[in-house]
Amino acid sequence: MACGADGVNILCLADPDRLAGIHVTREEYLSELERNIGTARANGLEVRVGVEDFFGQPVELSREIHERADSLGVRRIAVADTLGKTMSWEVSQRIEDLRGRISADIEVHFHNDLGHSVGNALAALQAGANWVSTTLLGIGERTGITPLSSLLINLHLLDPRATARYGLSLLTEAETFISRTCGIDMPPHLMTNPVNGFAHKAGIHLNAMMKFGPQKYEPVSPGVVGNRRMLVINTLLSGRTTPAEVEEFNKRYSC
Repeated sequence: MACGADGVNILCLADPDRLAGIHVTREEYLSELERNIGTARANGLEVRVGVEDFFGQPVELSREIHERADSLGVRRIAVADTLGKTMSWEVSQRIEDLRGRISADIEVHFHNDLGHSVGNALAALQAGANWVSTTLLGIGERTGITPLSSLLINLHLLDPRATARYGLSLLTEAETFISRTCGIDMPPHLMTNPVNGFAHKAGIHLNAMMKFGPQKYEPVSPGVVGNRRMLVINTLLSGRTTPAEVEEFNKRYSC
């Protein structure tokens, strides 16, 4: 294409009310979709077809749109949880059903209104999805979408081979850069994610770590994501842990 684009996303509606509002019948809508896919493919573009609010719309029309698009050779089918309220078991059911009906790759796009985006992304991948829409810090429309760091660390814990192609040790640097560039503090909903969960202050945490090691309160070593551990002592919350214990701990456990 003259504009230099390699691909195009065709976003579809499956909402009966909105289709009625633009005075288009179901068959007219599907015929227009076919025409647009044909035009895009004729110009050598990779085509992705998605349905807005996939999980909140009637199954029949969404299914017909995806099956029609798949039959026309699109590379990727995209589904979105536009309202961010879908539960993981619903994700598993719908993605498994879609996977059984189409051969194209499936991309999922989860909003984080209720804090489900990472869990839903994992459920979708297990059910047969191939791609997940993510951003650094989860920054995105409305409440944001699946945060890249949390998703990658979850996948790393499930199977390190799944993240072998990614530079996980750069995650902290990348998220810090984005935070500073945007002029914002780390979003509150990410303050406990695996990239930022390595400052230990509570006495019960420090005591257990001194006795049994960092694995008691760290899902992964901070070095995996390019971060450092910080043990905060001599506060009202930190109990009786001494500087000598911290020094000995740091000798035994590297970041």
